[in-house]
Amino acid sequence: MNTRVAAAVGRALDERQREATEEVERILAAAVTVLERVAPAAPRISDILAEAGTSNKAFYRYFSGKDDLILAVMERGVGMVTSYLDHMMSKEDDPARRVARWIEGALAQVGEPRLTRASRAVVAQLAATAEARVADEEITRPMRDLLFAAISDLGTGDPRRDTDAVYATVFGTLRYYLAVDTQPGPEDIEHVVSFCLKGMGATRRRRKSH
Repeated sequence: MNTRVAAAVGRALDERQREATEEVERILAAAVTVLERVAPAAPRISDILAEAGTSNKAFYRYFSGKDDLILAVMERGVGMVTSYLDHMMSKEDDPARRVARWIEGALAQVGEPRLTRASRAVVAQLAATAEARVADEEITRPMRDLLFAAISDLGTGDPRRDTDAVYATVFGTLRYYLAVDTQPGPEDIEHVVSFCLKGMGATRRRRKSH
């Protein structure tokens, strides 16, 4: 293909990709807004489209249905949390401290009202989707992988099972606070951290003073 023609086609494709990305982002943001507004009831696609200012045709261009959209909302949320956890854990050399950072960061989702409302609404609808198990096993895998890496560095006898146990403990705690509409205090979070580390026979080294 002629170089100028290829460049022209490339510009057109880039523009279409940008427009598609912006439209998907509007739909995802609208879904969260509607989820929060109607919780615990199920959101209607028509309400989400009205909030996003887009059409039914546009919606089905990107998503196969409401369950697919809910999973996409969760996937984006997990991606943001995973990025935050990775950043916080990278500051620590001690693997036990990295595990502690992971637990603290995960529980921080119920420490901010806006995040709490969004998380509660998404979790409630996720439980009703046909692919709830897929979401738990696949969408949350990046978070689990971060935790597994830190626990593996601890040198525990069975890092995979230890990861599953810590994950279940932390997310069971997270769901509890979402259900009762309250937030864990610093002592509550510290208790979960200590409980998990002690269960693996691990302790945190004290920070060196500079």
